[in-house]
Amino acid sequence: MGVRLAVRSRAGQKVPGELEFAFDQSRIVIGRGGAADICLPHRTVSEAHATVQLRGDDWWLADTGSTNGTKLNGQRLIGDRARKLRDADLVELGAYLLSFHVVPLVIEPMSAERTAELARRLLRETHFAPAERLAAPRLCVLTGPATGTTLEIPAAPCRLLLGHAESAQLSLPDPGLAAEHAEVIHDLDGILIRNLGHQPGMVVGEHVVQSRRLRDGDEVLIGSTRLLFEDPAQASLDALRGEPDLPVVDQPSSVEATEVLAPPELHAPTLAPVSRAKPGGVDADMMIYALAAAVLVMSVLGLVLLLRAH
Repeated sequence: MGVRLAVRSRAGQKVPGELEFAFDQSRIVIGRGGAADICLPHRTVSEAHATVQLRGDDWWLADTGSTNGTKLNGQRLIGDRARKLRDADLVELGAYLLSFHVVPLVIEPMSAERTAELARRLLRETHFAPAERLAAPRLCVLTGPATGTTLEIPAAPCRLLLGHAESAQLSLPDPGLAAEHAEVIHDLDGILIRNLGHQPGMVVGEHVVQSRRLRDGDEVLIGSTRLLFEDPAQASLDALRGEPDLPVVDQPSSVEATEVLAPPELHAPTLAPVSRAKPGGVDADMMIYALAAAVLVMSVLGLVLLLRAH
């Protein structure tokens, strides 16, 4: 049995497509830190904010001492007390809203690469302010015949060709390269550059490679062409880690009543004091007591008369 958590911002901005985290492990850490299984890149989320954990046959949600707390179906968790999760429950953490789902089988569980790629995608596609809009990842040509050329890499899934063919998305008129010399693939795990079997091979750092997952700041040498990979989302993600939490003023839950698919926990009703009017200036309570006393006296007299008759 596994779980799936889908993410959107509390402001109502849904990420294009369906951004989901799927797990077949028994403990899931949610937070902003690098060790989180679900990385939510916003300062209203603590480094280690909450956990989802399997106990027996049930999943439980617990806050781990976060700055802004955690809500389940609009109700704030108290201290470190865990609460049971039901399918389709809604969890609020800082600037994000997560929907929880139990699934019978997870075909592709999360990897560290996929976790990092989904965090970068959240930064690119969920904007909390216009100034936070980030540029797409890109390859910049530093040396060679195409120096100064830049190729922006679209959102996954996509495949781009590098070489001097007319069909190549990044034209490299380097006489030492094949027409379709390499490809760049953007998938759920990030951005991969791969040699298509030609010579010369690719050099990343000091290593000759046939393929490589690109990281922000990587330089790739192909023939006489040197490429620089830049990913502004990764730079922003790195800058967020270690920053202090950003407190938020508690506000009404963004979970609408119609969105809460699981029944809330039942609590004992609170009885409000009953207010009684005082007609004619006489206390209503005194009138009730007098009436009760009269009924009691009449009952006693009736009982006495009944006994004398027998």
